[in-house]
Amino acid sequence: MYQVMIFLHVISALLLGAYVVFPFIVGRAATLTGAALEGFAGLLSTLNRVGQFSLIVTFITGGAMVSKVDVSVLWMVLAIVLLLIVGAMTGMIGGRIKKLIANAKAGNSTATDAAKIKSFSWIAAVAVVVAILFMTNPQLLA
Repeated sequence: MYQVMIFLHVISALLLGAYVVFPFIVGRAATLTGAALEGFAGLLSTLNRVGQFSLIVTFITGGAMVSKVDVSVLWMVLAIVLLLIVGAMTGMIGGRIKKLIANAKAGNSTATDAAKIKSFSWIAAVAVVVAILFMTNPQLLA
């Protein structure tokens, strides 16, 4: 069963890599208008949703496996905090994507929404990279 958990954990962590490329992709949203922007925002929304589901699987499988390994309490706390940061950012990204779509349909400026999505996605990307760094090297916090 432990091997299955590791497999699911690694697959979901790979899918979290979507947030590492998210800031680079979002920059394109500010240059689009009309139907192209709506389609692109739909892509961003789908990518965000995949990342959110993979975050849930990562959290569950990591919680199931943590009792089988010897890691410090600091490591566990940091892992939870980093995943919560990613979760919070993905929620805020999702809300801003909805506002971006609404403003695009209304013909309003979407630059502010795109900028906020980019900021939130940078925070999520850094949190994912730091989480991967500490989770693959638990001895750093020993």
